[in-house]
Amino acid sequence: MNSKSKFFLFIIFLVLSVLIAISSGYFSINLTFIEAFSKINPIVSASLYNLIYIILGAFSFSTNVMTGIGVFLFPKYLVVIYSMIGIMGSSIIDFYIARKLGRNYVRNYIEKRGGKLEKFDKIIEKDTFKTIFALSAVIFVPPAISYFLGGVMKINLKKYSLAIFLGNFFNIVFLVYLFSGFINSNTIQILVSIIGLTIITSIALYMYNGEIKDIFKLSFPWFFRKSHFIKLK
Repeated sequence: MNSKSKFFLFIIFLVLSVLIAISSGYFSINLTFIEAFSKINPIVSASLYNLIYIILGAFSFSTNVMTGIGVFLFPKYLVVIYSMIGIMGSSIIDFYIARKLGRNYVRNYIEKRGGKLEKFDKIIEKDTFKTIFALSAVIFVPPAISYFLGGVMKINLKKYSLAIFLGNFFNIVFLVYLFSGFINSNTIQILVSIIGLTIITSIALYMYNGEIKDIFKLSFPWFFRKSHFIKLK
């Protein structure tokens, strides 16, 4: 395990520890207090949430998790708005990071995730808008993949941002609806959300120009790693 992996594991452990401590009342703070804070100080709480969302999103933290947390703190329509602000902010940061560091950095970043894009050069040269849109719309693809690829593609920031927005918006709507369904124990709401997310992902995979197996390798690298028990070709 390299130092970067250890760092992310430490961050996840720290976040989980703080959440458990808060929920247990260790800091004399509970979820009721947090909900009250979000209502009493809407501007401050929204700003903090968006700032954390943008920073963590830019460093490859799951935007789905951040959206789920938001459902506990804000009304559903505000979670959609705040989540999109967070996604757009983090995507623009990574876009410029990739532009600065270049194609080789992005290629190496992707390969370190457990695989490579067999049509890498073709993907970053042709149908750039559709590629960014498709990768953004696949619910299980790490957001940083589309963010960094956009930074080395021949696409301007306006088109890139539009592709990111359109690719993520409906997923965020269904995710908020899904998390809300779990909170309210609404089976119909949960099923509708899952069906919606499945349809969006299926359409996006159909639109994607590269190898579908590459998408799964990048999204689930742990499954495709060689081991003593299984070998996938």
